[in-house]
Amino acid sequence: MRLVDVPDVDAAKTWAMDAIKYGSLHTIRFWDGVRVIEAKRPAMRQRRKKPSDAEERGKRMIAMKAKGTKQREIAAAFGISIGRVRDVMSREEWRVREEAIQTNRAALSGRANNVIQHLVIEPEADPAERDRLLPERVATLTRRKIMNLGNSGKVTLAEIEGWLWERGLCLSDDI
Repeated sequence: MRLVDVPDVDAAKTWAMDAIKYGSLHTIRFWDGVRVIEAKRPAMRQRRKKPSDAEERGKRMIAMKAKGTKQREIAAAFGISIGRVRDVMSREEWRVREEAIQTNRAALSGRANNVIQHLVIEPEADPAERDRLLPERVATLTRRKIMNLGNSGKVTLAEIEGWLWERGLCLSDDI
């Protein structure tokens, strides 16, 4: 056991996260004079991959369109309707735009994004500014708040904790 003197709880959290990140430690418990607070390295969850065909289909369609292929020919090549080609291509273009603007949000699954959307108030109109402030706002949440929301469970909580961990943050303590 090692005793470290820090000025406040936030400094203790920062010290604990650095010690876990750069050391071989998995869990650190510290006492703030009232209660014991535990900081631990979350399990890093691998994001699920879509089947490669579905993942690449929109990109292949956009590449064919860039070469001058007509939507009718793209539809025939994929065995779908022209309307479906438009839908797939527009969704892929939207996804690429959103990932470029909102890099923090793009790193989360749809379920984790929905949980955060219900719990975090984002008054800014600019999506890039909302995305920049998102990690700090999520770090103010507690495990209890996330778990009490419908459609949120241990896997979603672990994903959000891992996402915060990659950004050097952690969830607030349940008080």
